[in-house]
Amino acid sequence: MKRHISLFVFFCLPGVFLAGCSDADRSSLMGEEEVPVELSALEGDVSSRAAVSAGSKPQAEFEAAMVFSRTGGDYTTPVVAAEEGVWKGTVGINGEVSWGNAGKDAPIYPRWGAWLYLVSYAPYAEPDKAASGSGTGTYAGTVSFVLTGQTDLLYASQIQGNRWADGHFLSLVFDHQLTQLSFQAKKTLQNGVSVWVKSITVKEAKPLASLKLATGEVTFSTTTEHPQGLTVDLTQNGTNGAGQGTEVTGQTPVSVGQLLLPPLEAGGSNGNGGGSNTYTLKVETSIGTFDNVSLTFGDSNASGKNPLQAGMSHAVTLNIGDHVTANIDGSDASVPSGSAVPVGETVHLTAIAPEGQHF
Repeated sequence: MKRHISLFVFFCLPGVFLAGCSDADRSSLMGEEEVPVELSALEGDVSSRAAVSAGSKPQAEFEAAMVFSRTGGDYTTPVVAAEEGVWKGTVGINGEVSWGNAGKDAPIYPRWGAWLYLVSYAPYAEPDKAASGSGTGTYAGTVSFVLTGQTDLLYASQIQGNRWADGHFLSLVFDHQLTQLSFQAKKTLQNGVSVWVKSITVKEAKPLASLKLATGEVTFSTTTEHPQGLTVDLTQNGTNGAGQGTEVTGQTPVSVGQLLLPPLEAGGSNGNGGGSNTYTLKVETSIGTFDNVSLTFGDSNASGKNPLQAGMSHAVTLNIGDHVTANIDGSDASVPSGSAVPVGETVHLTAIAPEGQHF
């Protein structure tokens, strides 16, 4: 009888012990409680990209890809853990990140305090898959984009975190990977001929971008399908109706669109320009097309530093004249027959960009 009672007590004790604990307590003791990842984001400053304190909250909401890995600096391995993979996050103007993955739970930290690593980029796109034979779900460690000239390219360097309160992720700091040209146009004469600017093309801009997930390094290229050149088309919503473009009548500058472009670092690096350190413009107007228009910058050039750097914005003023002037080279356009300007006259255009600023 004693033997029977002893066996009964032996098997019952674990049940008595666990019965006093809730499911949450039990999972916590076993390290199984899921801790969701909560993120915040800042917009980095170009002159101090590594300093979180230099950042500010985003100026507008945007969607970003959040890429998680259990191995620091490695975003090429197959996704084998529940904590790894790509999530779509919406970064609000308050800096908080919300999750927008239909049918997919929010990301969680690994159990037992293991480190989780994260890089992010925008706009959202699925990372490139590795070549066939590399394993199901294996990433190539890059992500590819086709640039339109109207969407920025952002990257946030790797951060790490774990499930413990003092080890959670710090803020993501997004840096601009493109340079921005904001165009405005004016006439050189107050009572000059009205002109409609129809489109502006940056001729040397390469539209394909490949970003390395681990480092943020971006290379730009072209293909037959995507040749060089990025254009802002003003005929879709012109000031005088669709198809007309934006009207320029006097010496007060009028906004004529903007383009986000691959940067041109000193010597034309980043895969652009073949050693050239500037861009040239092709400007289509109602009185003709101005080709090979050079950009003349302010003090940036004098310092020996290329002004077309990532994260820099320049306001480019297009000065459109009616008559021959002596200081223009390579930007003349013959006036087409039927134009408001007499046939045989020559119209000139210059593009002036003062010292840029961060955007």
